[in-house]
Amino acid sequence: MREYFKRLLGNAETKTRIGTAIDNGRMPHAFLLTGADGSGKRMLATEIATALNCEGRGEVGSPLPCGVCNSCRRIYEGNFTDVKILEKPKDRATIGVEPIKLLREDMFLSASESDYKVYVIDNAELMTPEAQNALLKVLEEPPLGVVIILLSTEGDKILTTIKSRVQHVALSRFGEGEMREYLLSKSEEARRLSREAPDKLEAIIMSADGRLGQAEALMNKKLSDACESGRETVLEILRALRRGGSYATLYSAMSDLPQKRAELVGALELIITAIRDMILAKHSEGRLLFFTSREECQRLGEEIGVRRLMDIYDAVAEAHSYCQRNANVSNLISNLTAKIKPVQNARKDI
Repeated sequence: MREYFKRLLGNAETKTRIGTAIDNGRMPHAFLLTGADGSGKRMLATEIATALNCEGRGEVGSPLPCGVCNSCRRIYEGNFTDVKILEKPKDRATIGVEPIKLLREDMFLSASESDYKVYVIDNAELMTPEAQNALLKVLEEPPLGVVIILLSTEGDKILTTIKSRVQHVALSRFGEGEMREYLLSKSEEARRLSREAPDKLEAIIMSADGRLGQAEALMNKKLSDACESGRETVLEILRALRRGGSYATLYSAMSDLPQKRAELVGALELIITAIRDMILAKHSEGRLLFFTSREECQRLGEEIGVRRLMDIYDAVAEAHSYCQRNANVSNLISNLTAKIKPVQNARKDI
């Protein structure tokens, strides 16, 4: 059986389906690739563009794309005239209508050196409604030999009229085993951690939450140290919430939360994930997403109590929502600290 898109890990069914469509000449003219950051959307888009223009496309005994022909090498290097990538301008919050109009005009020009012209729009959910409507016109009657690939972390923000004219592909997150195997094969830092600090490697894999790109990024020592520090802050907060804990200890731990809004959103999500683990661990053997030790998770959850964990979960989730809506960070942390302060002599859950 022919191997398709070997640079993309996992997603076997998706790779076979799209690769077979290329082989059979039945490629859709447009795709919407959705998934979390680091799930492989950009990689799949590149693999599709490369496969369509691979000089060995007709050789069914070779992988697709072959990865070694002139076209494959140049596309991977970002030096191929007929593959264009549109990203959000650094000084803008959205993708406006003018870049889409320019892209649309280019689609009606003849290809310079290939059979297919491929247009990739990253963070497509950031297109304004006007930009999406401008793109819709070319999706309704696409030029021959043009393939449009939209990448999005939030597919629900794409207009329904656009989604009805593209093939939607949802990329799955990678399993922890797949990620561990990949990192150990590609990263010297991962191999070092597996020997010297296996718990830290496991924490990085769990923090990446199935996003291979995120796991690779965390192999950078500076980022991995920041990840470990963030997890330790969350653990200190949770330990301060145990029965009989002091407000001063909790206040000190909460003061270590990030003061930048985007970073605080991530920290609150970590707390929510940790609380979810503790509630789950009391009732099932389900997969943990924060704790690397089930024993520690169960012990800490017991010391806080399930009823109280539910209340804390609601308070942190509310703070997370406010944070995303531009609430004052300092006030938000202070208010959350007051809401979840330790309960003295609390009745133990039965």
